[in-house]
Amino acid sequence: MNIRQRLQSPRALWPSPGCTGPTPPTRRHVLRGALAAAVATLGLRAIAEPALKPGDRPKTVTLKALSGTQVTLPDAFRGTVVVVHFWASWCPPCLREIDALESLFGEYRERGFAPVSVNVGETPAVVTDSLGHRKVTYPILLDPESATSRLYGVVGLPTTFVLDRTGSVAVKVLGEIDRDGLRRVLSGLL
Repeated sequence: MNIRQRLQSPRALWPSPGCTGPTPPTRRHVLRGALAAAVATLGLRAIAEPALKPGDRPKTVTLKALSGTQVTLPDAFRGTVVVVHFWASWCPPCLREIDALESLFGEYRERGFAPVSVNVGETPAVVTDSLGHRKVTYPILLDPESATSRLYGVVGLPTTFVLDRTGSVAVKVLGEIDRDGLRRVLSGLL
């Protein structure tokens, strides 16, 4: 049953018994609501910067690490190949990528590889809880207001940017990339 049928049904009670609420919505009300939702959604997308693409250099931003230190991206990693991984605790593929990055960090650290995982929109307590038993030896950065993810143009998680030694985006990956995929990307840059 669509909304029109539901509104025209003799079983539809407007207002509900015992309620002195508004009159039933008309088609115009429903369309206005849909339009308002669409404008709100487009407005949120307009807040994000244009998405970074290969060849672009991200703007400098300083974030607090889960450890409490301040880290400036990408300047703190000048001369290294950096993977900037955007993630959230509710995203299982994101957590698998953290495991892959930790493994590759141990393998490629001496060759100039540095991963960072930027948590989007969550508190330090949620981040710590979501990492659970994982031993992560590279920086976990906090983006509680999602400002950095907007700056990078992130619209879905996980999103991963690989920056070359000059600090330019070499590769952008939307969605999950596994350890072997990351290894292939890194092999061309290290």
